Amino acid sequence: MYTVSQVKCMNADGTVKVGCLTSACSGCKASLFCNTKDDNDYLVLNPEKVSIGVGDYVELYMPPAKTIMSTVLVFALPLALFPVGYLLCKAIWPFQNEVIHALGGLGCMALAFGIAAIVSVRNKRRLMPVITKVVAKVEDSELTAKE
Repeated sequence: MYTVSQVKCMNADGTVKVGCLTSACSGCKASLFCNTKDDNDYLVLNPEKVSIGVGDYVELYMPPAKTIMSTVLVFALPLALFPVGYLLCKAIWPFQNEVIHALGGLGCMALAFGIAAIVSVRNKRRLMPVITKVVAKVEDSELTAKE
């Protein structure tokens, strides 16, 4: 998936802070699950060392496999583990009421969210979008005119 964003700043750790264009939200397929609706700045990587400057418009690439993996971890894994926890509690305590069994399922869902958080933190840099090219350069004269 490709999108265009504007460079806000370059960080010392090699990441680049970019912001979505407001027009990008209308065509974005992930707008329902977007966690940057209020603050549209986020970090990306520049592994190819594309020459960029603050204000430049860059094309970002997010491989579909990364998006699918994130979706599976956050949505599918908790849903898959709920019945496992429910049935496990039912097997261990067959004569308890349904609330105990449901709490077992919710406990497994919580475990799944914990796993998703750990995987996301450990693979944060690998899951970041990458800059592929500069779409439009902003000249220094334009920046000084705005200031």
